Amino acid sequence: MDSRSLERVIAYVQPLAVGLDGVTNFGDVRRAARAAEAIAGERTDLDRDILLLLAVFSGQEKWISRMGHRSRTELFLSSEGFPRKTVAALFRSLGRFDEDPQTPEEEVVYDAVRLDRMGAYGVARSLVEEYRERSDVPETAEAIERAAAVELRTERGRALALPRRRAMLEFAARLSLEFREFHGPPPER
Repeated sequence: MDSRSLERVIAYVQPLAVGLDGVTNFGDVRRAARAAEAIAGERTDLDRDILLLLAVFSGQEKWISRMGHRSRTELFLSSEGFPRKTVAALFRSLGRFDEDPQTPEEEVVYDAVRLDRMGAYGVARSLVEEYRERSDVPETAEAIERAAAVELRTERGRALALPRRRAMLEFAARLSLEFREFHGPPPER
């Protein structure tokens, strides 16, 4: 896939992604593709078209599965020159990569999606999501710890995650400590 084609696919997906969950923003689609490329590195065992399509469409499984949207997406991808085999592989992968990645491309995108929820960026996303859910501070700290503990599938993904995990765990510990510092009944006089 050349850069022009990738940009057209991103332009197709971005309006679908924005606003559906109250957290996703316009740049998240592009971030997923860039994270997948960073994790894939120089690997030669990957189909780059499937990898990038899966990264760009990640998070859109529910929308794509609705009546009419799948065929519209198939027509769009076909008009962009993607072979039927590639489009079929994308739809198979969309349904399983997030829970049970089975191909190298699915493992890379699995890691890319999780990596984007780690580090300072991941903390910021967690804060927004937890605020939207009306979570209290201890629940938010636990959510950040859970996001930091997620296992990744690729060696490169795990390496990129290390400093991000440390930052998240440090933030969550500090958040919990500062919450407990002034929590509880007022001191007696």
